[in-house]
Amino acid sequence: MAKFKRGSKISADMVGESSMSDVAFLLLIFFIVSTTFPEIGLPMILPTKGGDVKQVKRENVMQIVTARSGAYFIDIDTESTPLSELKGIVRQRLTDNENLILSLETHPDAPYGSMVDALDEVTLAYDELEAAHIRREHRISLKMLEIE
Repeated sequence: MAKFKRGSKISADMVGESSMSDVAFLLLIFFIVSTTFPEIGLPMILPTKGGDVKQVKRENVMQIVTARSGAYFIDIDTESTPLSELKGIVRQRLTDNENLILSLETHPDAPYGSMVDALDEVTLAYDELEAAHIRREHRISLKMLEIE
């Protein structure tokens, strides 16, 4: 063990840099672990696990189906709808029918993100209606409807 003389000065070269990096990583881990993140979820009412099946008139349901190819179909249409037109169609249908329920369905083999893109367009339509002071409840039905 090295002995230091009284009154000797320790130079910066003698301080180990590896211990400083250890301390920096420990502080980084501490701050990451102790930080709380806000829990922001989807502002939607989804059906519960044993929910009741309700009878809904066909004109009160708008189905948006994402096909295997990633194309969007509204109400089992034979022609696909471009994603850019989806928001306008949803906004118009929500304005025309205050009881409208949206049903978003995606084929299991559809490209990843297709459902999210459709959901984003629907959310933008709701946001535009809310900006126009037309309050609507965010409702998305997932196979819990019996359509007349």
